[in-house]
Amino acid sequence: MIIKKYILIINILLCGIVLGQSQASMHLNANKFPEENIFVHNNSNFLLTGETLYYNVFCLSNDKFSQFSKVAYLELINNSNKSVVTQKITLKEGTGYGDIFINENIETGTYKIIAYTNWMKNKKSFFEKNIFIVNPFSNNLKTSSEKSRPEPVSSISKNASTPNLFYGKEGVFSKREKVTLNLNSLLSKKGTYSISIKQKNNFELESKATLNSSKKNSSKFYLPELRGSIIHGKVTSKQPITSSIKLSLSKVNNKGSLPLTAVTNSKNEFYFNISDINTEKLYIQILENKREDYKIELLEKKPLSQNYGYFPELYLNDAVNDIIDRRSIYSQIENAYYSIKKDSIAQENKKNNYMSLVDVTYKLDDYKRFKTVKETFVEIIDRAGFTKYNGKQALKVTNLTSSLHQKHQPTLLIIDGRIVVDHEKLLDYDARKINSISLVKNNYFYGNTIYQGVIIINTFKNDFFDDFSNFHEIKVLPNQPEKKYFFQNNSNAKNERIPDFRTQLYWNPNIGLKTKEVTFYTSDVAGEFEIDLVGYTDQGKFISLKRTFSVQ
Repeated sequence: MIIKKYILIINILLCGIVLGQSQASMHLNANKFPEENIFVHNNSNFLLTGETLYYNVFCLSNDKFSQFSKVAYLELINNSNKSVVTQKITLKEGTGYGDIFINENIETGTYKIIAYTNWMKNKKSFFEKNIFIVNPFSNNLKTSSEKSRPEPVSSISKNASTPNLFYGKEGVFSKREKVTLNLNSLLSKKGTYSISIKQKNNFELESKATLNSSKKNSSKFYLPELRGSIIHGKVTSKQPITSSIKLSLSKVNNKGSLPLTAVTNSKNEFYFNISDINTEKLYIQILENKREDYKIELLEKKPLSQNYGYFPELYLNDAVNDIIDRRSIYSQIENAYYSIKKDSIAQENKKNNYMSLVDVTYKLDDYKRFKTVKETFVEIIDRAGFTKYNGKQALKVTNLTSSLHQKHQPTLLIIDGRIVVDHEKLLDYDARKINSISLVKNNYFYGNTIYQGVIIINTFKNDFFDDFSNFHEIKVLPNQPEKKYFFQNNSNAKNERIPDFRTQLYWNPNIGLKTKEVTFYTSDVAGEFEIDLVGYTDQGKFISLKRTFSVQ
């Protein structure tokens, strides 16, 4: 109930901002709300180019998984305090995950993983952790120093596992052997956990995870992203703007769901909330007459600006260089078989906003083809066609049950997932490029307008808007896609002749008590491997467990 109360109050504040409430009063209110903090569990703090950094983000508030922010940000910062990678993560029930492929453009050095939510920027708080990256193909490697770091460990640590963890086995396995972990022996309380199983580094690195916060609050107020990513912008004009301006936001090939709508506030600013962005380009359109009189200015969302200070310098000795040489060869072999071992993108479960309301769909290839759109509507489409509306040609759905007042309402036209205000532009379009025409015959409430029906047109090549200039294209940071990570199955006969030099044997960012056991396969790489399980119980208690086993 307390969380719902805070969410309600924050939503009221957001309405206040949309109506032009002052920044000063927002700061007073922001200090009263619960703070968020983030912890990041990553698979390794020592990586080579050609390898992948896997990570899981835990976002908490008042020692519980946060119900506020639905988006988190993770950056890879170099020792010049510049971001070399920035990613956006979808948070579900306070957790989310992603991965970064370390490509050859990343130079050898010490880096920091920085993670935060938009809400945390008000307190200038962020998660921080050092990681070390080596590019074997660069000439920036420093060796034979008195300050050599990492330092080799004198002896490999003894197996810390228990027989119960491996169902009675002693923690020693052969190459390409199936291994099953008994998670019941590790987890006793409900929560959310992630697990990494990889070859253990036999050297020490200075890598400490901390949550940092500035004593001084930000001078700018940052909105909590309660429903997804916030797109913030402003409408300008040479003439004074005397009323609210309606806008829509859509993406290419946005079939099956309506564009978002917004209206400007007293400062001519607008906000869009997008639950999940899977593209780098979005399109904003003015839904007003004389659209050419207005311009759209996107108010850029700046990343966390901070001086991160201490970057422990990375030195390498001869023993570690030997390890780097072997791992570099392993990763090159694995990347050569990427097409066989690649991860897959989980299918999106999207709710259809309007296709479920469609009364009829005409697949035009099932009918005689006509060259013009007007002929197509006259000869094929029942209860819809062009008519005079406000002195211009416009498409209209005929609804026999509409009242006299409703009959004067416009019809909503959507082509390739985007709203078309000027229906006359469709008159010159080649109807043979149209795949289907669908109708919603009942009155439809959208934005702040009631429309007399909806006409949905989908073209074959999504090219209706190629020559249109009244859409403002904006570049955005997409959310990390939900993935199903590659699982090596060495019991499959067809994999016998495929090289297997994985040093990362298993990664799963979402482990709970429902998962009673974890199964994975060892590779052709011998040595000591580490099981690293991290997470939080439902009561907010931090759990970190490490166990080792060997492959011979």
